[in-house]
Amino acid sequence: MITGGISLTAPLASPAANGKAVMRMDIWHDALDSLDLAVCAVDRDLRVILCNRTWDVLAHATQRPDLRSDQLLGRSFLETLDDADRPRWAGICARLLDGEEVSYWAELAWPVHGARRWLALTARTLFDADGETTGLSFTLADITDRKRLDAEMARHRVELRGLFEVAQSVGLVSDEVELFRRVTGHLGYLFGGRICAVVLRDETTRQLVARAPAHGLRPGDLAEFQLPPSLFSDVSVPMPALTAPSYALYNNLDRTVGDCRVFADRWGIGSLLSAPLRNHGRLLGQLVLADAANKFNDDEGRLLATFAGLVSAAIDANLLVAALEDRADKLSAALDEIQELDRLKDNLIQNVSHELRLPLMVIQGYADLLRDGALGELDGELRQAVEVISDKTLLLGKRVDDIMLLRGLHQTDLQLSPISVAELARSAIDRARARADQNNVTLIDDIAAETTPLVADYRRLEQVVDELLENAVKFSPNGGEVQVTVREGGDVVYLKVSDHGIGIPADQLPRIWNRFYQSDASTTRRFGGTGVGLALVKQIVEAHGGQVWAESQTGQGSQFYVALQRTRAVAGEQEHG
Repeated sequence: MITGGISLTAPLASPAANGKAVMRMDIWHDALDSLDLAVCAVDRDLRVILCNRTWDVLAHATQRPDLRSDQLLGRSFLETLDDADRPRWAGICARLLDGEEVSYWAELAWPVHGARRWLALTARTLFDADGETTGLSFTLADITDRKRLDAEMARHRVELRGLFEVAQSVGLVSDEVELFRRVTGHLGYLFGGRICAVVLRDETTRQLVARAPAHGLRPGDLAEFQLPPSLFSDVSVPMPALTAPSYALYNNLDRTVGDCRVFADRWGIGSLLSAPLRNHGRLLGQLVLADAANKFNDDEGRLLATFAGLVSAAIDANLLVAALEDRADKLSAALDEIQELDRLKDNLIQNVSHELRLPLMVIQGYADLLRDGALGELDGELRQAVEVISDKTLLLGKRVDDIMLLRGLHQTDLQLSPISVAELARSAIDRARARADQNNVTLIDDIAAETTPLVADYRRLEQVVDELLENAVKFSPNGGEVQVTVREGGDVVYLKVSDHGIGIPADQLPRIWNRFYQSDASTTRRFGGTGVGLALVKQIVEAHGGQVWAESQTGQGSQFYVALQRTRAVAGEQEHG
């Protein structure tokens, strides 16, 4: 209700003003005829004294000829209302004429050919220039289209809410039982169906059987709720086939024959709506709604097809999750097996290394005794043979130590002291010179003097440089060059060993640091090696808190880098020294 009234200046008794009043009324008529609303004015006896042409349009739309403008004039407006509405509006008009400055609004339903047209009727008080009540005005608007749109909007809101709830439910649920419970519960409520079920194809019997849980079905009834095949093949039921892409609507099932009639009678079903559930084009089953009355329509069928898409995606996701979980279990078992094999391999290596160490010490001891003449003087060839035995035994012992060390090296295992990386690198070059000369490889010293010592394990870093130099010389071509570079950069000491040898393929570069890895078996046969050297280099450098990496191109050589940060090594010395 809205407070207010309308002042309507009508022609008065003054002859001088009569012409202006007539002109003013013409303006009122023209203005009122331009409105889409049906407007009329009544006197205090509720007789229509003025109305616009929109009443003619309304009379045609509602098939009420008594509402035409020429029929309204002089009649009581209450005669246009239905018998049920007339008493209430008579009371409203009386109150308005008594001076209530309010407006009244109500919706009216007028039947037209079995349907209803909705109209909105508004009444207001009219006043003259002196503020006296002269009558009432009425406006009548056809709001049928608006009511229809409001109903559709309300239905769409419910559908969207249902879509949201189902989408939220299926998106958060991985358990199939909980998924079916939420889906059938939501859809049974949304569509008002007595039964809602997810019906899946049994891969053994090829029948469509409801899965638990289902809305409106007890657990004991699920096995019996099997969709009859004739629902999708019987020509007496003019509906899409099971493989149709959208939905199928079955009404009047209680009037069919055969298994359809048996199915309808068994479950008290008159109307059934279904939409296919698919997984990558493969039919999984149907999403089914059923009710006793013929209540479903095509709009609901299209909506159910949308829900079926969501449910299909959820079932597909559950199948994928189940497959991934199964694959994860298998991978986990395989990983456990690999880890166990790796542990057994490490134990074997350590056991073999321990078993080799004692015999090697004995061989080395006797070789030293023979070389020193403690067991008798040796001639030139025998002495040379003993020296070869001693050298090879020392080399084999070093390999065993390297393998033992691969078991793990930690910062607590390091013997830290201030060292010069430049001096260490030059010593390594001197040790490698004989092998380099033998291979016709030139060693280049590009080592800058250090200003601050590095706190590190001299023997372990010596292993690092020796290994990098040995590899560089071994893989360099005849007449090649190997360069050793040492530089300082702030708190970091950099060591680089570069060559122009065969290089390393880019896809194998990250794997060269793995234990026992060989990039090419033919390379191993040609150049020798156990595949533990670079793994040991990485382990020693990282135990010092440093970094090691390599750059290489096939046929263009390799560059190996070591970066050691002084502060970390010093901290290690303070902690363990």
